[in-house]
Amino acid sequence: MNKNTYVYESNENQVVETNIDERLLGAVIRLNTFLTAAVMGILGGLGLFFTTLLSLNRGLPNPGNYLNLLGVFMPGYEVTPTGAWIGLLWGGLIGAISGGVLYRVYAHNLRIHVRNFLLQDKSGDEPYTLIVPIGGKALGLALGTVIAGGLVVTTNWLVIRGTADESVHARLLGNYLPGYSISLPGSLIGAVQLFLFVFVLCMLWSWIYNRIITTRHRGTPK
Repeated sequence: MNKNTYVYESNENQVVETNIDERLLGAVIRLNTFLTAAVMGILGGLGLFFTTLLSLNRGLPNPGNYLNLLGVFMPGYEVTPTGAWIGLLWGGLIGAISGGVLYRVYAHNLRIHVRNFLLQDKSGDEPYTLIVPIGGKALGLALGTVIAGGLVVTTNWLVIRGTADESVHARLLGNYLPGYSISLPGSLIGAVQLFLFVFVLCMLWSWIYNRIITTRHRGTPK
């Protein structure tokens, strides 16, 4: 029997049908990954674009005082009309990557849950619901690595191009990440803190999400 099948009987027709379902499930996961990345990319790009324009048109002195900190992670971004367009591109890229990673982590154990769901005894009349929890550890590792790695890359890019002393906004990150500085050791110290923050946040969010879906479907066969 093919190791990717979920049917334990030796009936060849069942094996063929299950293999088709396996390929279909893989296609659905890839499609949903693309759609989630596209939606998150659009929301991220447009969100940063309009937030930048709103900050510019508030009529207050020093617009984007804190928003300019994003320039550390997004080279070229600043709270200016030109920076808004650069932010649109960066926000779209980061949003798409984050959305794709989020869904792939969500779908990581989907095959296992579908297999268990299909093997359940559904002889009764009660409806069955497939519940797929989010793995907070995997999500935290994935997003934490992406975001922390981004800080290391962008910080050391400032060092390589020789603009470390001019990067006022990058130095401000030291107020939020103790020990961070525009250097290789400083970027690693900041990356570790940022990774831990994102990891803990993902663990907390996944715990809340899993508790909610478990509570909503309490009483339904699993």
